[in-house]
Amino acid sequence: MIRFTNVSKTYPNGVQALKNVSLSVEAGEFVAILGLSGAGKSTFLRLINQLIDTTEGEVEVNGVIVNKAKGKVLRNARRQIGMIFQGFNIVKRMSVLSNVLSGRVAYNPTWRSVFGLFPEADKQIAYRALKRVDILEKVHTRASELSGGQQQRV
Repeated sequence: MIRFTNVSKTYPNGVQALKNVSLSVEAGEFVAILGLSGAGKSTFLRLINQLIDTTEGEVEVNGVIVNKAKGKVLRNARRQIGMIFQGFNIVKRMSVLSNVLSGRVAYNPTWRSVFGLFPEADKQIAYRALKRVDILEKVHTRASELSGGQQQRV
């Protein structure tokens, strides 16, 4: 469930991307967000993950007020949210496997993530995901060496 209650977002440059938005999306509902460039669609999505702060209002995801959540509570909330970014958001200097494993950071202690010491179970999850999108053979390839379509699948 996603609930926005009187949410506004004004950027430091004065641009108001969202103004007093209230909306509720229940589990299982299918929703499309449509609008012109600059209408606030990306801002709306970033607020769900708390990638940016609200100016006013409350954003709730699965019972957690994400714009007030911090630390472990926020990380746990983000684990339940899937998001495909417009840009690829991969680290081109890292291998395909390392990029995929970066999605498992919230499931591990910070020290393991910092040193890239992911459990074998996480690696198996990554291998299955890469196989599913038909690029398992690129697992140890540097991301910068992939085609645009392959980068998007990572």
